[in-house]
Amino acid sequence: MASLTTDGISATLGQYSGITANDIITLLQSSAAYQNETNAQNKISSIQTQENAWNAISTQLTLFSTKVKALQSDDTYLTKAATTTDSSIATISGTTAASQDTYDLKVDQLATATSITGTRISTSSKTKLGLDGTLTLTSPDTDSDGKPLTFDIKLDSSDTLNTVATKINALTSDSTDADGQTTQGSHIRASVVDNHLVLTSTTSGAKTISAGGDGSVVDGLGLGSGATTTSGQNAKFELDGMSIERDSNTITDVVDGTTFNLNKVSDSHVTLSLTNDTSKITSAVQDMVNSYNTLMSTISSDLSVGDPSQTNNTTGPLAGDNDLIQLQSSLSSLITNPNVAGSTMNASSVGISFVDKNGTLGVDTDKLQAAINNDPTAVKNFFYSAKTTASGLVTISSSGYSQGVLDLVNKYLSGVTGALTANKSIIQIKTDGYQSQIKDLNSQISDFENTLEMQKQQYIDTFTRLDQAMMEGESELSYFTSSSSALNSSSNQS
Repeated sequence: MASLTTDGISATLGQYSGITANDIITLLQSSAAYQNETNAQNKISSIQTQENAWNAISTQLTLFSTKVKALQSDDTYLTKAATTTDSSIATISGTTAASQDTYDLKVDQLATATSITGTRISTSSKTKLGLDGTLTLTSPDTDSDGKPLTFDIKLDSSDTLNTVATKINALTSDSTDADGQTTQGSHIRASVVDNHLVLTSTTSGAKTISAGGDGSVVDGLGLGSGATTTSGQNAKFELDGMSIERDSNTITDVVDGTTFNLNKVSDSHVTLSLTNDTSKITSAVQDMVNSYNTLMSTISSDLSVGDPSQTNNTTGPLAGDNDLIQLQSSLSSLITNPNVAGSTMNASSVGISFVDKNGTLGVDTDKLQAAINNDPTAVKNFFYSAKTTASGLVTISSSGYSQGVLDLVNKYLSGVTGALTANKSIIQIKTDGYQSQIKDLNSQISDFENTLEMQKQQYIDTFTRLDQAMMEGESELSYFTSSSSALNSSSNQS
């Protein structure tokens, strides 16, 4: 509502005429400029309500598209459920690239890491050792030429067993600098146990590590001739009758996409299985259905015409909006599409259908599960199928139920901000239109306010002059009255 104030109106106005500041405000409120400003502000409020409604739909459409996109992810269809007959012996896991399969496995030997345990140092681990010189560690790894990697650790007289271990551990892990260059670490970890310095390879398997350098330093740390070396060993196991050896207990390179975790040696065989986790598909479809129902409920509310027979009928903020009506109609048709390009299946085949006269969407999970059990590949291709380059990194074309729905949704959501109208989404065009209308109306309001201010000043000037005239008239009347009284008095005395 337009705002009018008594600012600039003198408190003494109307002293003679009786016209007050509030009377001027009342006169202004009855003017065409005030009514036009009020109408413009009401239009802005209505437009903002419509814009907010579209913003809410945009948010829900974005969430809906996220749920639909989940139906295009390999994780939805190919995530693996793993089982084992004895997890204490071994477990299994798989990526989406793993095949559904069952394996027989027996663990004959676990991989262990090489370690060197120094002799006990009589002083406390916190006591300064008084050693000056270099400790050289030979890593279990080699450089590009196949030569063992070595690392020098500088010691001074203030070092203790604990600080020596800290210096060694500072070189353990690989590091990457600001330019993205990686420096290989020693892969040797140090610890202090009962005043013994213990060096352990962080990679398991039959690998060698050693400690050298200045003799006084090596001996002073207990790593000389009295040190004990425990050699690491490779893991040995039998997979489906084949004897295999690896330097780790986590086996990732025997079956594509499949990881075997060896936990303990046993004479018993363990059965390991990977199957597609179909609960992911059911959950993804249900999430899409729920999101659709929420979206369509909002659209129906926004398009509501209420009850026209009622005197005070209330309609939705976007009642009669053709773009929203088109979205409602098109999405309702697509969501139960009986024909999907490249597939013999349809929405009903996987349990997707309307469950009431209000257009509420539902999913028959038993029917969906039956379709998955019958032909999981067909179900996947119904929801989404893509042609890619040989590398699989670039999608050439895509089709399927989810793609059809997304194509429609993207007309409303996708676009380039600031782009030509032809490249903008429907919602962007709607928003731009609302903003343009509001800008024009605000310009009109500014003009109306200027007109009101001029009218206000005219009223102030007019009524100020009226007060002045009435004041002068009153003064003249008083003078006339006084003069008349004086004449009458003089005549009476004569």
